[in-house]
Amino acid sequence: MVVIGSGNVAWHMINACTAKGVKVLQVLARNKKTAAQISRTFSVPYITDPAKLYLEADLYLLAVRDDAIREAAEGLHLTDQFLVHTSGFAHLDLLSGTNTNTGVIWPLQTLTAGKKTNYRQIPFFIEASSAENEEKLRQLASLVTAKVMVADSALRQKIHLAAVIASNLTNQLYAISASILERQNIGFDVLAPLIMETAAKAAHSHPLKSQTGPAARRDRHVIEKHLELLRDEPEYRDIYRMISENIIHFHHKKNE
Repeated sequence: MVVIGSGNVAWHMINACTAKGVKVLQVLARNKKTAAQISRTFSVPYITDPAKLYLEADLYLLAVRDDAIREAAEGLHLTDQFLVHTSGFAHLDLLSGTNTNTGVIWPLQTLTAGKKTNYRQIPFFIEASSAENEEKLRQLASLVTAKVMVADSALRQKIHLAAVIASNLTNQLYAISASILERQNIGFDVLAPLIMETAAKAAHSHPLKSQTGPAARRDRHVIEKHLELLRDEPEYRDIYRMISENIIHFHHKKNE
């Protein structure tokens, strides 16, 4: 396997695959510093010039930003080698015309280079230009995880949307909570047990079943008091009001 990219996803795909005996022959990256770090960590040679790309690998893994996938793929000048990107949102057709054998392998997880991760629990979604290539990706992903699922680009984009809401948007709400607490000289860590318990409940039960709080109870008195506390933060106030009304709406439908 040859890996194109040296960011978080590249680091973890190399870490996960090499641990299962997959040989990473080369890393190609524009960022010489991060490429050198990967090279030292995994004893893999790296290059920054696509002209020096090794052309006999079984798989070329594009672990780059979505907006760089097409340019990076075209810059490899491959023909019939197996070229695969790792994006949750980018369409498989983004690789169309750059190679005859293409695919997608997407680990649904927020990844940070160097952070220990239990890969067996991460869902991997795969898609390929042919049944043969799909099977190759299934075999590769199965080395790493117990959760391999086939999803075409349209379905994968919807899964990606749900993931962004569950992770990135939720994290922004954490940031808002942290801002409110820090103004009272209280550390965000006081919410850690609550966050862990809420996440655990959501992971093992449908979120609607585990929803608590004033909006779920339709306690508009408390909601209005909270909105008053946010009178000097109109953006936070709007977010609180909108999500609270959405919770009330969801629970009204659930109880009908």
